[in-house]
Amino acid sequence: MDIECIVKLGGSAVTKKDEFETLNTATWPAAISVVKKMKGRCIIVHGAGSFGHFQAKQFNVTGGFLTLDGSDSLANEVKRGFALTRLSVTKLNHQIVGAFVEAGFPAVSVSPCNGWRTDDRSKVTCFDLSTIEGLLHQGFLPIIHGDCVLDETRGCTILSGDTIIEVLASHFKPRRVVFLTDVDGVFTHPPGHPEAALLPVVNFTEDGEIATTVAMTTKTQDTTGGLAKKLSSAWTILRESEGDIKVFVCNIVSGAGERACCLGNLDGEQTGTELRLSNNSVT
Repeated sequence: MDIECIVKLGGSAVTKKDEFETLNTATWPAAISVVKKMKGRCIIVHGAGSFGHFQAKQFNVTGGFLTLDGSDSLANEVKRGFALTRLSVTKLNHQIVGAFVEAGFPAVSVSPCNGWRTDDRSKVTCFDLSTIEGLLHQGFLPIIHGDCVLDETRGCTILSGDTIIEVLASHFKPRRVVFLTDVDGVFTHPPGHPEAALLPVVNFTEDGEIATTVAMTTKTQDTTGGLAKKLSSAWTILRESEGDIKVFVCNIVSGAGERACCLGNLDGEQTGTELRLSNNSVT
């Protein structure tokens, strides 16, 4: 199946990440406009932002309950956190799907909790893509979100949208993956730092290292890894596709984001970062 683009709507871009369960709807029209302009099939994955991360951190949902000291009360608290986190992330998903439907898209929510499993937080051991395939085949727009899932080692954990994109990219082999965020790309220092410089290109070596210093700040309530996880996911996608899938990080409200999603390049743009394999990374 031919997939034009997988778009990640970053949690920090679609919500106000420092404010509990607060939407940032000012950015949504730009994201909707970009998807409208794309010619082929598209899959959208969105982060949780201020929906879910607070609950997941408070109850240590990422750590799960099977690795605790055997206390039923502690395990029950984690399970309660699992339920509260899911209530929160699905609340956000409902709002985002609703906005796309209102804009004329046949958008449909897909929740990973229903068919995805992990082992020890990091390895996806089970995933069901039949629903997504069926929706795409029939002309729907699947919108997937980071979620709570069952975990073989820990009982439960958080499955990030970035990890979901790794699996989707491996299976569907889109032409490109674009991470739409609240900043203009990847920087040498945190944006706002006097020495911060935007990196138009980030090259990965054959072992996944980055030659240039990159800012790796993460919000304190973020339970899914922030930029470090995005770069790790980008490296996985590039390595597995041998560089055939293009990967970009752009501001959600920028012309660079639109160009990356629709054309697969940043030609003439002053913002945005393309992530690439260095010339000798794949043999």
